[in-house]
Amino acid sequence: MSVAAEVFEAWDPLDASTGIDPGLLIAAQRREIGNILRSYTGYYDLFAELLQNALDAVEKRFPQEGSDTGGAIWIEIDLRSQSVRVTDNGCAMDLVQMRQFLRPNLSFKTGAVTRGSKGVGATYLGYGFNSLEIASRLQGKTYSGYIENGRSWVDDRTGTVARPKIAPMSAPAGFFSEIDQGTSIRVTLRGDNIRPRSLTWYQATTAEQWLALLRIMTPVGGIYLDGSAAPQVAVTVSVIDQMGNETTSQLTAPEYLFPHKIVPRSGSMSEFLAEQQKKVAAGHDPGIISPKFKGLNGLWGQWTVDQLLGEVETDCPIKVSLDDEERALAKQAGLSLYIYLAFSTELWDSLNDKTLRLRKGARVLHGGLQLATRHMPQGMTLTIPMTNNIGFQNLAHVIIHFENAEPDLGRKGFQPEYVHLAERLAVSAVTAFRRRYNLLRKPGVAKIFNDELKVDQWIRSQEDHEKTHALVITGKGLFLPAEELPIRSEPLVEQDVVALFNQMLSSGLIRGLQLIASSQYNQYDGLYRVKMDPPFDKFIRSSDNPLGIDDEFFSRDDPYVTKVKVLEYKYSLNGLVEELQSGVKDVNDIGLVIAWDMGTKWREMFDVTCLLDGETTHHRQIHGTTHSFAHSVSGAHAFEAIILHDLVRYLEDPDAEVARQRGVIEDY
Repeated sequence: MSVAAEVFEAWDPLDASTGIDPGLLIAAQRREIGNILRSYTGYYDLFAELLQNALDAVEKRFPQEGSDTGGAIWIEIDLRSQSVRVTDNGCAMDLVQMRQFLRPNLSFKTGAVTRGSKGVGATYLGYGFNSLEIASRLQGKTYSGYIENGRSWVDDRTGTVARPKIAPMSAPAGFFSEIDQGTSIRVTLRGDNIRPRSLTWYQATTAEQWLALLRIMTPVGGIYLDGSAAPQVAVTVSVIDQMGNETTSQLTAPEYLFPHKIVPRSGSMSEFLAEQQKKVAAGHDPGIISPKFKGLNGLWGQWTVDQLLGEVETDCPIKVSLDDEERALAKQAGLSLYIYLAFSTELWDSLNDKTLRLRKGARVLHGGLQLATRHMPQGMTLTIPMTNNIGFQNLAHVIIHFENAEPDLGRKGFQPEYVHLAERLAVSAVTAFRRRYNLLRKPGVAKIFNDELKVDQWIRSQEDHEKTHALVITGKGLFLPAEELPIRSEPLVEQDVVALFNQMLSSGLIRGLQLIASSQYNQYDGLYRVKMDPPFDKFIRSSDNPLGIDDEFFSRDDPYVTKVKVLEYKYSLNGLVEELQSGVKDVNDIGLVIAWDMGTKWREMFDVTCLLDGETTHHRQIHGTTHSFAHSVSGAHAFEAIILHDLVRYLEDPDAEVARQRGVIEDY
């Protein structure tokens, strides 16, 4: 028997005004907001949400195509008041939007894909903290307000915390007062259950340090791997430390802190492979590695999904076997990959502590897998799941960017199928780059500071003589610096070479060499030691000191002192090669050669690296050396050299001499 149902009007079950008890509605909203807040677990989420909203607003107002005017973002971090303010000159909000922008799951972002569109970021800012100020200027009208105790209200279970409202306040001064349109949001850290609880957690006190952090962990570090460029949005960071000192740092476009752009001596895998192919095409031996690709700090490369899948002609060395479903997922996601393989974990420590000057031991930029989408990093780095050669997972920094993938709420992560795909590609990338690990420098102190020589007895006797008959002349005003050398003509014989070298040494043109003996022993000409004491500024290469050593060589504060080694003088290097070939001298005994002319016979025994060329100067380990020689068969280091003719020509015209040197080496 059927029962008649009451007749009613249709209603919208999502309409909040359908007679629900206000208390139940408020409780439901609080639970909804609480769930959103629990999805935010990162210490950089505060900055990420502020900055992605600002970038989206700026790009909406200033389309990049055909626009020479750009947007701007100002980030103000005050360690005294524990506050962060982000101001932009973007699209701004009217009063209706300002009244609604904190509502959960409501977003004003429409049209093209933006960095954020879930409608939870603003809710997190307003209710994840206890103090938020908002100001927006649009079409000549300015609205400014503040909301307090948002987090305390969400966490309140006693009913004693009133539901917060946005109250009016004066518009902020500073950058906001100077823009014709835009928005400014300030969050102050106070109260419980907030993350971070204090800006001092980052131990960054200058604008330069903060900008580095933001470029690694937030949308200010834009990731563009598909050939597109970062938008022309000027970013200014101002920091007031706890003593009231203010510093400022600027960025012309939001771009990720890619290691290869800040670590010297970083080689491109694509350039290396192109050079190998060029050698093969010319009939040369690809096994002979160009000096510019020896002793690198790191090796890097980036490829799009079509290149990774082999669907376009490319030099991509990464080989990964994907089934049809995985290939379809990779293409649908618009995947792209970046990898940087470091020579050692020492690089990440040095980059963090010395280059970026961040919290010691933090390793903000380090080995691992960084997932990204919509041109910004998402979440913390993951471990690269290597099953063989596990140590390489800490050497490689891999970024997998998804153009068309959605992370979970609060940046917790991606769906499992995306993570699995990214992990497989990361392992394949590390495996491919591991095969070229021989291009990277070896961890630890440089080789020529550890060599053992065979003429021990002569060396020991000269060291004893140095101790018992030391010759040290010092005194203020005794030595007058000169702008030119006393010798007035080019050398004609070996003794002229000795005289010219000693004048260069005493004048300071060549630095850090100590002459221990000049008496001959077993046909050798003398002994020397390298001794470089801190401060190392006088040894570091610069425009005023072109024969110096790269500053990254000086990784410790203690003096650099080598063992005593054999020094050889020659008018032409041809003479030394003939003596080595005849067995009169042993190349294993020699540490440094001083010659006027390099000659041509070196080609019969050695490969050479020109230390005057900017692409290979990083191999210089002794101030003033012009060339480094290695055995052509084994590739082992042979000796360092100062070819005085080449040095003089370089000082007269660096570009011309470098071009000549490249011609000499390429002809070889």
